[in-house]
Amino acid sequence: MLVLENINSFYDKSHVLFDLSINVGEGELVSLLGRNGAGKSTTLLSIMGLVKNATGSVRYKGQEILGQATHKTAADGLCLVPEQRDIFQDLTVEENLKIAQQRNSPWSIADIYELFPRLQERRKNGGGQLSGGEQQMLALARALLNNPRVLLLDEPSEGLAPVIVKEIVEILKKIKQSGISILLVEQNLRVCEVLADRHYILEQGRLIYEAKREDFSSDEAETIKQKYLSV
Repeated sequence: MLVLENINSFYDKSHVLFDLSINVGEGELVSLLGRNGAGKSTTLLSIMGLVKNATGSVRYKGQEILGQATHKTAADGLCLVPEQRDIFQDLTVEENLKIAQQRNSPWSIADIYELFPRLQERRKNGGGQLSGGEQQMLALARALLNNPRVLLLDEPSEGLAPVIVKEIVEILKKIKQSGISILLVEQNLRVCEVLADRHYILEQGRLIYEAKREDFSSDEAETIKQKYLSV
């Protein structure tokens, strides 16, 4: 579904990603782990064409998309939910959703309200009046209305209370069950262990470990997690 091969990404003269190769299969949820500054967000931005100085290959459904215009990549079914969420603060929840809805999307606003009952309760509230967790739900909902085949999620649980994180996890399970592939950048290791089919760990822009879900609790994996993910 999504294949990155030998990606090197730069910000001006700073080399951030080094020959990074990862992939996300159809219907998979794959986690991208690492400390702050490891290159996780840069990976998502490189996929979306938002890092202008990037080399290598990004193939989506077999087609090369590296360097493609971001709006074209989004229209093809790749959707980034950034860490900042980027909802319209001055519009109501329902207005945010209506603006995002694509004509060909199988997701209706009624479907969104079923998946996110909190948003239905607050549909007349402005985006800026929502809690952090509700804003994250609105960002996810807007992405779904764009009819994505692959969701790129950047730190969806960051700064949220544990009870809201649990709610977000259940929502992501349902999204995955709908058949949408997900590449999840996340600092919360427990969230990734619950959700992901496979895991990648980055360190200073390099892939240093990968494992399937069933191998991620092995002695080797525990040593790697302690070395590269512990604070």
